[in-house]
Amino acid sequence: MLWLAWKTLLFEKVRFFITIVGIAFSTILVLTQIGIYLGMMGNATSIIRNSDADIWITSKNIQNFDFANPMPEDRINKIRAIPDILWADRLILTWGFLKTEGGGQEQVQIIGFNPDTGVGAPWAMIYGRPSDVKGGRYMVIDKSSEHRLGALIPNSVWELNKKRFKLVGISGGIVSFTTSPIIFMSYEQAQNFTEGFLEPNDTSFILGKLKDKKNINKVINELKKTMKDNDIFTKNGFMLKTIKYWTIQTGIGMGFFLTAILGLIIGGAIVGQTIYSNTMQHLREFGTLKALGAKNEDVYQVILWQAAMNATAGYLIGSILIILLKEGIEKSGVPMYMNFMIILVLFIVILLICLLSAYFSIMKIKNIDPVMVFRS
Repeated sequence: MLWLAWKTLLFEKVRFFITIVGIAFSTILVLTQIGIYLGMMGNATSIIRNSDADIWITSKNIQNFDFANPMPEDRINKIRAIPDILWADRLILTWGFLKTEGGGQEQVQIIGFNPDTGVGAPWAMIYGRPSDVKGGRYMVIDKSSEHRLGALIPNSVWELNKKRFKLVGISGGIVSFTTSPIIFMSYEQAQNFTEGFLEPNDTSFILGKLKDKKNINKVINELKKTMKDNDIFTKNGFMLKTIKYWTIQTGIGMGFFLTAILGLIIGGAIVGQTIYSNTMQHLREFGTLKALGAKNEDVYQVILWQAAMNATAGYLIGSILIILLKEGIEKSGVPMYMNFMIILVLFIVILLICLLSAYFSIMKIKNIDPVMVFRS
C-alpha cells in the first residue's frame, strides 16, 4: 500500500510539487511565529532566568520585570533575618539616555547589581568581567546593542544622563523585551540615575537564595505575613508573571497564536484538497482494488500514506529552510528560539492535521461500490 500511495502521488507531479510547497510555506509560517514568540519571552525573562535566586521580592501588584516600582531597600533585613535564607541581595532597574557617536540619544535599560556578589550581573561576557564595574563610573553593554549605539570599543567613554562612563565590559546575548539596550553597572552607580523614579534609599527588587529549596513555600508564607506591601514570587513564578503580562494583557501572544493556527489550517487544507482530488481522479482504480478483494482499511492506508508523505516532505523542506534563515533573522534584531524538541512536536501536530484532512477522502472511498468498475 505504501508503494501504491507513492505511485499515485507521483502520477500528478505538478500537483504533488504544489502541495509540498504549500506545506513548506505553512511550516515556515508556524515555526517562525512560535520561534519569535519564544525568543521574545526568553528576552523578557532572561535576567530572572539566569539569576541564582530562589525568590524575588517586588513592589505590590507589579506587572512584569521591566515595569519595576520602588520599595524601601532596608526591607532586605527582614529577609536576611529568616534562618532558611542563605543570602539576599538588591537589584535596581531604572532607565536613562545614552548619547551615541552620531550625537543622538538612545533610551537604555539600566541594571544595577552588587559587583561583590554578582547577583543580577551579566552571565555571558565577550570582553571583561562583571566585577570590573566596581569602584567608579564603569559599565557593561551588550553586543546586540551595536546596531543602535554604534561600535562598542573596550575602554571607550560614553555619556549617560550627562555623566561620563567607561565601557569596561561587553556582554553577549542579553536583550530586553523592550529592545532597549541593556547597561549593567554597580548598584551604587545605578542609584545615581533614580531621580524622579526611586528615592535614595529605594530599590527595585530583593533577591533571596534558600539553604534548602524544599522550604521555599514555608519561607514565602512567612514573608507574606511580614511584608504585606510586597509581592513574593518564586523564580519560576516571577517568570510566569512576566510571560503572562506580555502574552495576555498586551495581546502579543494572541497575535502569534492566531497566525500559527492560520498556518496549520492552510497546511491541512492544502493536503486535504490534494488528496481529495487524487481520490476523485482514481475512484475507478480504488473500486478495482475493492473488487479484487481489498478491504476498506487497505484503501484507507493508501490515502493516509499520501497525507503522511505530503506532510513529511513539506515539513522537512520548511524546517530546513527556517533553520538556515534563523541566523539571518536574529541578526536583523528579531529574537528567535528554536530547538529539536520544538521542531519534533510541531511535526507531530502538522502530521496529525494532515492525516485528519484526509477524512473526506476516506468517507468517499468508504461508500464506493466495487460494481462501478464493471459499468460502462
